[in-house]
Amino acid sequence: MIMENNKQQNSQLPQNREQLLQALQPLTTVPLDQLSDEQISQLLARLNALKEQKRAAKEGPSEPAAQPQNPILTPVRVPASQAPVPDAQSTDEPSHASVLRKADEAEAALNMDIDDNADVTAHDDSDTVIFPDPSCFDHLGDAPKNGVDYDPSLSTYVGDAADNPADEAPAPTVAEPSADTEDDNTDEATVAMYRDLVRKHRRQRNLLITLIVICSVFVLLFAGIGAYLTLYKPTIDDAPPPFWSGEVQTDSNGVEIFVPSGNGADGNDVVQGAAPVITDHYTRRKDVYNFLVLGVDRAANLSDVIMVISYDISKQTIDVLSLPRDTYINVGSTYHKLNAYFAASYNRSASRGTERYRDAIQSMASFIENSLCIRLDRYICMDTAGFREIIDAIGGVDMDVPFDMHYEDPDQQLYIHLDAGFQHLDGAKAEQFVRFRSGYLEGDIGRISAQRLFLTALANQVKSSLDLSSAVSIAKTTLAYVTTDLTVAEIGYFAKNAFSVDMDNVTFTTLPGGAAFNPDTGASYYVMYAENVRKIVNEHFNVYDRDISREVFLANSKKFTNEASYISSVFMTEIKNNGTVSADEIQADVPNIPHK
Repeated sequence: MIMENNKQQNSQLPQNREQLLQALQPLTTVPLDQLSDEQISQLLARLNALKEQKRAAKEGPSEPAAQPQNPILTPVRVPASQAPVPDAQSTDEPSHASVLRKADEAEAALNMDIDDNADVTAHDDSDTVIFPDPSCFDHLGDAPKNGVDYDPSLSTYVGDAADNPADEAPAPTVAEPSADTEDDNTDEATVAMYRDLVRKHRRQRNLLITLIVICSVFVLLFAGIGAYLTLYKPTIDDAPPPFWSGEVQTDSNGVEIFVPSGNGADGNDVVQGAAPVITDHYTRRKDVYNFLVLGVDRAANLSDVIMVISYDISKQTIDVLSLPRDTYINVGSTYHKLNAYFAASYNRSASRGTERYRDAIQSMASFIENSLCIRLDRYICMDTAGFREIIDAIGGVDMDVPFDMHYEDPDQQLYIHLDAGFQHLDGAKAEQFVRFRSGYLEGDIGRISAQRLFLTALANQVKSSLDLSSAVSIAKTTLAYVTTDLTVAEIGYFAKNAFSVDMDNVTFTTLPGGAAFNPDTGASYYVMYAENVRKIVNEHFNVYDRDISREVFLANSKKFTNEASYISSVFMTEIKNNGTVSADEIQADVPNIPHK
C-alpha cells in the first residue's frame, strides 16, 4: 500500500481551491480515453460516494460514519504502458518511483483515507498515479447550486431551488459555517471547475456535429440538383396530332373526299362521306420541341412579332419561322390579318387580368397549330417593355444598322431615331430597330429581314458573353416580363443545351407568300404559298415520323385563303426557293434590305 489508513476528519483537507490545486501538482494526469472501462467505473462510483457523504452530513446521522476516501484525490493505478511518456530531453521529470513517493507524501499530508480492500490502490513499481480527465464529470450535469442536492440516479438536482432556479437559495441554519461546510464548498468549487470544462467540450462537440450535418445536407442537395438537371427532360405530348389527319378517299359515287382521323377545331369543316375513316398513325419524335414566340404591343393588343421556333436537341439544330403580321386569314368578317387574331381572342375571352392575356396566347397557338399542322409544345410572349428589360439584362447588342431609321408616331408613343453604322444598341434602341417598318420597300418582309439580322447579332452576343452568373440574372428578368408555360426547370434545360448549338445550325425562314389586293376596297394582304409552307413544315417543324401530306395540309390550312380568285390564286402558287438562310450566311453577308 502506498498510504496508511487513518480515521481523522476531512476538516484537515486544504480549505481553499488554491491549496487543493497546489496539492494536486505532483500528480500526473492522463486523458480519460486512456483509462480502462473498469477504472472509469471506479471513478464514477467514488464521485457518487462523495455526494452521499455530503448528504449524510447535512441530514445529521445519529452515528458517526466511516470517512470515505476522497474520490477527487484518490489515485488510480494504471499500467506503465498507459501512463504518459515524459519528454526524453527533460532532466527535471521524476521517475516512476519518485512520482509514487510524492503521491504518498501528498496523501499522508492530506490525511486521506484509502480503502484497504480496493484493488486499484495496490501498486507495484510499474504503476503511475493519475488524476481523472474533466470529461469524467459528464454524468454530473451542470455545476452544483448552493442549497441544492444532486441526485446521480436522476442526473438532476432536487429541492426547492431546483424547482425554482430563479429564487434565492435558502440561508444556512447555523450561525457560523463549520469545517465540514467549508470542505463541501471546496469540493463543490473543484467539481464546478471541471463541469465548466465539460460544458465547453460539449458545446464545441455539438457545434462541430451541427456544422458537419449542415455541410452534408448541402452536399447532398447540390448533388441531387446536379443529378436532377443531368437526367431531367421536359415532357412532350405524344397524343394524336391536333390537326385533322387522314387520306383522300373516293366515295360510292366516284367523288374524292377527305376522310379525317383526328380531331378538328371546327366540326363543320370535316367533309362527310360514305367511305370508312382511315386512321393515320403519327408517332412523336423524341427530343424535338416547337415553341410559339409572340411580341405584343399592349397598347393595341396586336401581335407584331409572330415566330415558330423548333429545337432538335439530338441534332443540335434550331429553326426559326417568321410569320408576317399582314398574313391573310379568313376567320371573321371584321379582320383578315394574322396580327389582329390576338386582339380578337383577347376581346372574346371571359377571363380577367393576366388570365385574359394568357387565353389570347393559347387561342393564337391553337389557331397556328391546327391551320399549319405544326405541333406547338410551349409558348413565350413578351411585350415591348419586357423586350427592353431583357436586352438591357443581356448587356445590349452590338450590330450594324443597315440604313438610317427615323420615324415618329405620337399616338403609339413611338419615336425612332437610329443612324446607319455599327453601334451598340441598348434595350430602348433595340426596340426602335425591331419596330421600324415605314422605310422598307418590301413592307413587312423587309421588317422581318431586319428582325432576322437583329436575332443573329443577339445570338452571337449571348454565346460570346453570357456566363452562369449573368444567365441567372437574365432568367429572373425574363420570368418577370414574359408570359409563358415553361417551368423554371425547362428554361434551365433548354438554355443549357442551346449554348452548344453552332450558328451554322441555326436557320431563318420567312413564311413564303406574295401580295394580294382586294379589287373592291384596295386593301392589301400577304397570302402564303401553301405548298412551299408545307415543305418547310415537313423539313424543319414536323415533330412526327411521317410527312404531312398535301391533302392533309390543304384541308387544314383553308383558313389562310378563301374562294376569291385574287386570294386563292396566290395561295396555290408554288416557287422554287423557300427563302431559308442560315445565321452564318446572315452574319457573313449583311443583307441588302431594300429601303426608301
